[in-house]
Amino acid sequence: MSDQLDEAFNWLVLILSTIDGSLSQFPELYPLTSPNVELAILRLMIFPVVILVFLWLWSLLARNINHQVVVKAFSWIYASIMLVADLVILIFSSNPAKFKALPAPAGPYATTLGAIILGLILSSPLYFSIFFCLFVIRPRMRERYKDSRFLYSLPKQALLYIAAVLLYLLAIGAFDALIFGAEII
Repeated sequence: MSDQLDEAFNWLVLILSTIDGSLSQFPELYPLTSPNVELAILRLMIFPVVILVFLWLWSLLARNINHQVVVKAFSWIYASIMLVADLVILIFSSNPAKFKALPAPAGPYATTLGAIILGLILSSPLYFSIFFCLFVIRPRMRERYKDSRFLYSLPKQALLYIAAVLLYLLAIGAFDALIFGAEII
């Protein structure tokens, strides 16, 4: 008998794999500024899924329950970041001409407002994953792993969240772009 949380995660991995596989087959749907389109697609779509699968396998094969809880929580955070990032890419790639044809906002605060809106859209993977994991996944994990002290420590979970964000940024090549000036997409 399998746990519902594990089954839900298996479905999430399947959905993420399907979205990423579909998006990677049609690079002409979204504007890539990188001259090496294949590497950009590999970095943006495939590497994060491969890392996620290895993390989840590690959590299933861990013998120590405490390690299992930490890696499962990390996997859920990482997967929720990926899900929203993929949905943002999917929305922007659905019709790139539509976003280019939007009229430029006018007025003294138009540039600031546009930057704030774009910042909120692009940072949505971060704040969505916080709320999703805190209010949906964490209570379910507390039900399953009642003796885990990790699930009751917000500072430890905050560090885990930061580690998941850094791993995702590493997987998509954001650090390469900062250090070497390379373009991510």
